Amino acid sequence: MMLGQLTLFNSILKYAILALFLLNIPDFALTHINPVISSILSYMSFGLLILFYIVNKRTGVNMWLLFIGLMYFIIGSLSGQSYIPPINFYLIFWVKYFIVIICGYELVKQTSTKELSIFLLIGALSIISQIYFFNNPLKDYGRYSGFYLNPNAGGFICILGYSLTYVLKNKKFKLMAQLIFTIMGLLTFSRTFILLWVIINLISIKISIKNTNKLIFGIVILFTLMAYNSFLPVKNDRLTQLTGLLSGDTTAAQDLNEGSRFETWQKFYGFVMEKPILGHGFNSFDGGGLGGFLGAHNTYLKLLGEAGIIPFIMLLIFFFFLIRKGMTQFQKKPNILFMSISLAILLMTSHNFFDNGYLLLITLWIYNQIYSLSLYTGEKAVLQN
Repeated sequence: MMLGQLTLFNSILKYAILALFLLNIPDFALTHINPVISSILSYMSFGLLILFYIVNKRTGVNMWLLFIGLMYFIIGSLSGQSYIPPINFYLIFWVKYFIVIICGYELVKQTSTKELSIFLLIGALSIISQIYFFNNPLKDYGRYSGFYLNPNAGGFICILGYSLTYVLKNKKFKLMAQLIFTIMGLLTFSRTFILLWVIINLISIKISIKNTNKLIFGIVILFTLMAYNSFLPVKNDRLTQLTGLLSGDTTAAQDLNEGSRFETWQKFYGFVMEKPILGHGFNSFDGGGLGGFLGAHNTYLKLLGEAGIIPFIMLLIFFFFLIRKGMTQFQKKPNILFMSISLAILLMTSHNFFDNGYLLLITLWIYNQIYSLSLYTGEKAVLQN
């Protein structure tokens, strides 16, 4: 192939992989099309990722996530066998993880901030498209998630995209993107999204006092949704609870906290104390494990409960590193701090980190941004390979 043809092929390959992973297309197809199409798309996504790795120059591996994955895999496999799924599913789980960690690291090195923001914007817009094209009122309860099937996951995509807008150069595109990510995120009615959105906007005041306008804008949108909710024949429960809370209804706070992650985590604390060193084994803190059909809904708790203290501490150190570097590089790239905080908090509400392609790719992208900026500014090199 000519050089121009190779570049075009590489770009098409890159965008196809980013679409499959960042838009969560295989999982979406499983729910809204059929399992056969979903399986084809899933294997295609990993196959294309391997192909991308082969045809591009290999420049290193992210040793943090490689070691964390190895420790989780080895200790979790040996410390308990009761809840490990059949060997074919078990091995596929780990093969997919290491494919993303190794091959995906090369992909994110060639993914710009603008490219990532565009894919996240498409993902965010799928949230409102759900209302018109694939909404299930009996199942969705007035909360929307688009391609991501879960409102908290949809909210996370929006908060990541919102974080990226702080380093976009085009002012018109930046303003439009912030508006879309905010509205789409609020449509998920995710408490985690609202919390992170407030935190990011408060920190952003350090960049410019004018960013207080974004806080006012977000509050106006939320109050508008709450007012609109009162006219609907079937009201959104989360908005009703927020309205009651603001009006001084003491039961609203209890209703809003009902079924919270804190209640879920408490069910697993006793199991952690039983085997804090090596854990109970892989999959024991997932749905169908020690908690019955209820999963831990916390990556840190799941890692500690299944593989013990070593991989748990490694993961904590890794995220402490991301956040600390985000703080030191804040003036040049504030999005790194915003995205690192968002990811660290999200993992407190989800236990699907190790088998979630877009979460892993975004984690790799954040790390590579830190590494690249460290080299540019002459900082001491971080652990790379």
